Amino acid sequence: MDRSIQKQLYGLSRSRESISGVRRSMPASGATPVGKSGFGGNASFAPSPLSGGLRKNLHNSRLSLSVRSTQSIPGIRSDYNAVESYGCPLPVVVNEALTFAGALPGTVSAKVSQNGWAWVVQGRRLLIWQYKDSTKVGSPPRGAKQQRRGGTLAQCRELTLPYSDLAHKSGLISVFQTEGQQTASCIAVSSTGDVRYWSSIAHDGNSVDLSILAGQEFVQLLNLPTQQGFLAVTSTSNLVFLRVALTKGRYTLHHKIIKPATSLLGGFGKKFASILIGSTGGEKDQYLVGMCCESNSLEGETIVSVLTDRSIQRWSLSKKGNAENLIFEDVELVRKIREEFQQKFWNIRLPADNTEIDLHLLDYHVTKGKAYILAGAVNQSHAPQMCYGVVVTSPLAESMFLDSFTPLKLNKFFSPKTVQDCLCLRFIVTSSHFYLYTPKTVYPLHLSQSVPTAEVEAEKIEFHLHDDRILSAAVCNRLPLFFSRTHGLVSITPGDFDSTDMLNMSSCHTPDLFAPTSFNGSFSVNAEQSIQLSSSNNLNMFDIDPDDVYNELTDEVGHLKAAFLYCVKGNHNMVKTIVGELLRNVAEADPNGAPLDAYKLDRIVITIAEDLAEDLPIADPRWEDTIEEQQESNRHGLGSSRSMQIINQLRDKVVAMQHFIEFLHSSGVWDKLNAIPCGSNVLKPTGYILSDISEKIIAALALRSLQTKMPKLIEEAIDTTVALWEEKPYGSLTTQDIFYVKICNMQCIFETLADMADERIAAQQQTTLSVAHSICDINVIVLEILDMVFRYREQHSSSFQLHNDKLASFENLPWTAMSGNAGVRDTLTRLIHLSVRFGTHSVSETELKQQLYQQISELVDVVLEGRKNYLESVRETEKFNVLQQQFEAQRRELISMLIKERQYQYAAKLAEKYLDFQSLVIICDETKDKDRLDDYTRKYEEYDFSQFAINWHMRQNRHGEVFERFKGNQTALAQFMRDHPSLGWIQLVLNGDFERTAKVLDELAQNETEFVSRKKSMLSLAKLAALAASDSDMTANVEKINTDLTIVEYQSHLGHDILQNFGYDSSDQKVLKVEEIINLFIAEENDTASEGEFRKALELLNYVEHPYEMRRKIWCAAIRRDNWTDYDPNNAVEYMQKMLFFRIIEISQLIGEEGENYLPPMEEFLDSNELGDLPQQKSFQYLLKLTYEYATNMFKNPAEDMDVQ
Repeated sequence: MDRSIQKQLYGLSRSRESISGVRRSMPASGATPVGKSGFGGNASFAPSPLSGGLRKNLHNSRLSLSVRSTQSIPGIRSDYNAVESYGCPLPVVVNEALTFAGALPGTVSAKVSQNGWAWVVQGRRLLIWQYKDSTKVGSPPRGAKQQRRGGTLAQCRELTLPYSDLAHKSGLISVFQTEGQQTASCIAVSSTGDVRYWSSIAHDGNSVDLSILAGQEFVQLLNLPTQQGFLAVTSTSNLVFLRVALTKGRYTLHHKIIKPATSLLGGFGKKFASILIGSTGGEKDQYLVGMCCESNSLEGETIVSVLTDRSIQRWSLSKKGNAENLIFEDVELVRKIREEFQQKFWNIRLPADNTEIDLHLLDYHVTKGKAYILAGAVNQSHAPQMCYGVVVTSPLAESMFLDSFTPLKLNKFFSPKTVQDCLCLRFIVTSSHFYLYTPKTVYPLHLSQSVPTAEVEAEKIEFHLHDDRILSAAVCNRLPLFFSRTHGLVSITPGDFDSTDMLNMSSCHTPDLFAPTSFNGSFSVNAEQSIQLSSSNNLNMFDIDPDDVYNELTDEVGHLKAAFLYCVKGNHNMVKTIVGELLRNVAEADPNGAPLDAYKLDRIVITIAEDLAEDLPIADPRWEDTIEEQQESNRHGLGSSRSMQIINQLRDKVVAMQHFIEFLHSSGVWDKLNAIPCGSNVLKPTGYILSDISEKIIAALALRSLQTKMPKLIEEAIDTTVALWEEKPYGSLTTQDIFYVKICNMQCIFETLADMADERIAAQQQTTLSVAHSICDINVIVLEILDMVFRYREQHSSSFQLHNDKLASFENLPWTAMSGNAGVRDTLTRLIHLSVRFGTHSVSETELKQQLYQQISELVDVVLEGRKNYLESVRETEKFNVLQQQFEAQRRELISMLIKERQYQYAAKLAEKYLDFQSLVIICDETKDKDRLDDYTRKYEEYDFSQFAINWHMRQNRHGEVFERFKGNQTALAQFMRDHPSLGWIQLVLNGDFERTAKVLDELAQNETEFVSRKKSMLSLAKLAALAASDSDMTANVEKINTDLTIVEYQSHLGHDILQNFGYDSSDQKVLKVEEIINLFIAEENDTASEGEFRKALELLNYVEHPYEMRRKIWCAAIRRDNWTDYDPNNAVEYMQKMLFFRIIEISQLIGEEGENYLPPMEEFLDSNELGDLPQQKSFQYLLKLTYEYATNMFKNPAEDMDVQ
């Protein structure tokens, strides 16, 4: 098709034409396009630095494709820059502060200083260490690689910051070391104006304090060595000069308030400035953006500039800070910046246009005489979007000259909820590059003539780890350093490459940031316009005539394809007609009487999406035979690409799929989609299935990009996978050609990679290091693929989102979280176990071992994240409880693996994210970190973490530790005592309340029925507490306790055999009632019982409610122990004395007890039914009467016998 006609049909612009597969983004020489902005779209006042010199500028660039394999930090990916750790590893105490400070960004702050020192602020803790030896001046040659991080830990000093109602900030601290000093000094200013100076950071207690400018909030501190002092500035731009003096051997602090500058125009000038700048609220103070030291002269003069949201001031300080002079205050600069935004982004040029924009100045730095200002602006009347630009200025005699304004293509959705995200962009500047950064992302931009430019060099470098973020950034010896919360100091430097390679390589990754308009799932834009913005010239669908498709393909699939192509051409009337007819046909009953297919529309859409994903490259001659066999489907292939390169073919399919999804939304088909059966008794929404297909294309694209780094490993995996599919390449085709066409089976590569790890493990003989390296490489591939998939899923979640009325009806189980052959969850779990058992356990190399642990942590995170999201989608269903138990079991299993390996940092992050409180308590217990346990108690107060931790200690039988570990949390202990009254008395003892302690313990003892030993302990402790309660009369309580202890003592005399015979545990005896103890003493099974046991039974009658019945029972049991009928009457007295009945009477007499008190009347035995027919026998009656007569004489008082005589 003629190119001009193609442009008219598809609206292709010059910027969309490609050179060797790479999008052109540079204007022609001398061209200055209005309204086109970007990192490379420099709209300078001077001629564009790229004009006529593109090749030269690109050739001088340091970006590299060759450094793709130099990545040494997990979780930070860069294709064209070297990302490496810098300096000494972080001290352990700093790592702990960063790791366990909490998830909120304001919990800790950090700063990297150019002089080689760095510090972290956590609450009132100030942690200082030297990341680089400042005595080694100079920098390595440009072509030399920087020295990578060594293994020696830097020494860390800890200081205590002054008390402050507001949080301390790292920007209000300066660490410095003057010539001849052994240790560095430090000065810190709190946000409320309290200053503290340490002459040596080695001595925390040796400090000097001063309070300055109460009622102001300080935000920045600047070290001015030439003036031998420091300049502090408040949020309202008030300046205070600080100086340290040594008087009579003692250090003192002095301050001087530099008067706030007034406008050079006076009162009228302020009003006039507000008119020029716009309505900014004249009653409000200026808000500080930044303060910089511009220069120091040989004469001892220091130039300082202060940028606010209304003006820029330049100050001259001299004579060691004793003299200051306001050089000028420029209020016009802000107006000029505002006008640049209006012109470059919204084409507003006429002063009469009253369009208001909200301008935000975000960051300010000065280097080599140039002042760089990063600004953002929002035009609410146009769109709720913040646009960004970089301003370069230079000072004149009485004002600032605006050298250039560079619009950036970075923009963010602006709303009250996203304000902080929009305003968090910052930057640092080196001699050759301009680095934009947010807490999670870095954008390196090339500087040409001190102006950010060269879009072709731009890249988006993300810090992917969940808890990672950039805390600070600085330039040290021309090297850009970024302080990562997870990795410490990280340098990002350009690599070396020939710029022509980048223009010609098809695998060159173009970051989403620089795409003209990325697909974002917003369907208010005209479909034709959207396609113009992001189409690819390689796609076959732009050359397909929709009329041919509509006429040749008469089924529903063909008609929906035709409607899509009509949408591409902008023929919306045909789209409406075809879609309307299709929806009616799908909803109508079959004329032949076949049942209505409720899933017909869903199957049509899924068929087109799968075909699109697996369409063959139509221009590749090697596929000609296959294309001829499938002429009809391939000729109209929506995802067919003309490119010969697989990487471009995959990118084209991504674009085609995005257009197709957009078409479904704009045509109304999306709202009609439902769900189709997927697996057993599961309905999966069609939107989620389309998301899976799109993500698998992204996964294939990621794998292909990784192939340049690990070609041998990936090619082996592809060959194996294709062989498992029983596919064989023919002709000139390769297994890779076949693999990258079968997109819908992309998940198979993960299982193949795990199988390869198993094969290497099985084949190992002596060496295990190579196996560990193989596992590590496989993990890298898997995690890199999943990382790109998850980023795509996050960015395009709105495109595949179901309507709210359907969300609760269906489960959300993406392919990355599915088990079995259709997903990758089982494979990920398998890789986790392989990495632990055959990876970390097989090597001693610290760096490799740590990398494996990092990978294990990320794999666990992927598995748990998938299960957690799936669990949320089934919350209102019957299966929720079962799935929750499965999730908690796997969560505990996976995190405990890291705990067993003593990888507490990774385990804690995962346990915090997935609320695994048991793991958190175990981590605190094993590390003996009570402070961390207290932090978790406060952090998870809404989840009642304290009670969970207490119950865990209870289950571990560590009751005593509960009160020690939680003594500072009285609320938790109070609730614990309510829930566990059996231990509440301990707190009463600690409080000295012995009276209540005795009563509580006595009550617990009365309620104790399980263990007699525990009851005895409670009674003993209650007695001790009662005796210790000197202020109260506890006599009655002590007597009652003694009675209970006596009963317990009687129970302890029961033999082991009799207890076991009656089914009682002889070692851990239960609490028995008095009647039960008596019955055991006199039981027939207690055949070894003597008069002693029966005597104890009689003594226990004192504690029985109805003793008379029990007394008769005891004596009857004693009678039944002997033979009362078969004896020699001639020796009846001698026989009687050997009987148990008589021995009991005899022992009672010996201890001085009256017979009538314990021996029932003889008639009770003669009339007893318990003795059977024995009372009717004469021999029994005789012997019983003889015994009573003999016993009566035995109990007579000797004095009575003497009286008778």
